Amino acid sequence: MARSPLATWLLILLPLVPWPAAAEDSAFLWAATGSPDDLGLRTGVALDMPGRPRLGAESNLRRATPTNSGTAHPPMRLWGEVDLLRAAANPTSVGLTVDLVSGAARAALRQSRALMDEGPATLSLDRALEAGRRTDGDAVFTARQNLRLFFGGIDTTVTGGVVMDSAAPFHAEFAVEKRLQAGIKLRAVISDIAHEPAARVNARFERQW
Repeated sequence: MARSPLATWLLILLPLVPWPAAAEDSAFLWAATGSPDDLGLRTGVALDMPGRPRLGAESNLRRATPTNSGTAHPPMRLWGEVDLLRAAANPTSVGLTVDLVSGAARAALRQSRALMDEGPATLSLDRALEAGRRTDGDAVFTARQNLRLFFGGIDTTVTGGVVMDSAAPFHAEFAVEKRLQAGIKLRAVISDIAHEPAARVNARFERQW
């Protein structure tokens, strides 16, 4: 499906709009991410209660290309998250996402652990356990682990990660990510290190307000 004029203008203008910074504990959640080929939107609310429960809806559009038919019917997914532990050194949360059209669903337990927080760089370990149902009805279980080294002075992150998926081969990748002004993020990735390494570089915008 060819991209509509509205989607085209959204992709061009969203990263350029000077949105105010999002408050950490704002009751309303808005986020957009995209590239020249796709656009994702997420909205929701955060409740002022223990665990700061958050819930809302999200969708995405993809432009048609010679190898991809694009988005004919934008998906509508409901999502929810709650913090189990909000400690700065070891935040832990649990989330659920349900696709209302396909019936696919995913529950995830996420944890981030600070390993080193001194000097010019910070080292952290991110883990996630996911269980869900795919669009074809099959169950899928996924474990993710990323080791992140963040250099605050140059706003750059180096990441090494592995993914173990019950429906796919073991996957490992190495990435370098640089944040620029106006919410633009440059990312260079070497993926599928364990099997057939492939390199790619992309640019995306991310905005929250």
